Amino acid sequence: MRKLIQPLRLGLQICFMAGLWFPLFPQAEPVGQFIWLSALITGVFFCGWICPFGAAQEWINALSKRAHIPQLKIAPRYQKYLQVSRYLLFGLSTIGITFFFLNSRYYFEHNLIMGMMEATSITALITFLLSAVFIERPFCNYFCLKGAADGLMSIIRIFGISRNDKKCVNCHLCDKNCPMNIRVEKYRFVRHPNCINCMRCLTSCPKSCIAFKLFNPLKKS
Repeated sequence: MRKLIQPLRLGLQICFMAGLWFPLFPQAEPVGQFIWLSALITGVFFCGWICPFGAAQEWINALSKRAHIPQLKIAPRYQKYLQVSRYLLFGLSTIGITFFFLNSRYYFEHNLIMGMMEATSITALITFLLSAVFIERPFCNYFCLKGAADGLMSIIRIFGISRNDKKCVNCHLCDKNCPMNIRVEKYRFVRHPNCINCMRCLTSCPKSCIAFKLFNPLKKS
């Protein structure tokens, strides 16, 4: 079953990417409300399984790794500060202070397909996609406002990534494979707001000590 997770996720990403060109999925308000509700219960699946811009960054980075292009992995001591950036930007946006590059996801999913983008928008979009050659999901990690909003909602999730530390052999593969640079090995139940439920930690674990399950309040997270 674990072997099917990543192919299934890739299949869904391809379907929603195709939906940019063909009207395969509804753009209705109830869909957005469902995403928020699901984030409260199961965490953020939209970013890891659906978002075309997130998928584009992920695919570019995967091809880059296959080409053996050196990768930049932000050290945990810096990541814990840098990852706050998207929440600060989200806070500024709630009081009307925003920046054009924060709409890169919208540019990719709407304006790019319609061919209606200004030079500054194109520059921002290309910058993030080129950055994905060297770092996983740069926009998602540090700039995405939707990811920040959904991530804050997901903190109280009752289903999520659970880790059995008794079976863990400290191989660090869960940390190495996390595109959001989360120290998965530090948790028994991941409530990190940056978690996108991509399940790469789960499918890379050689001892099957990571699972997606209901939170057990009797276990210390």
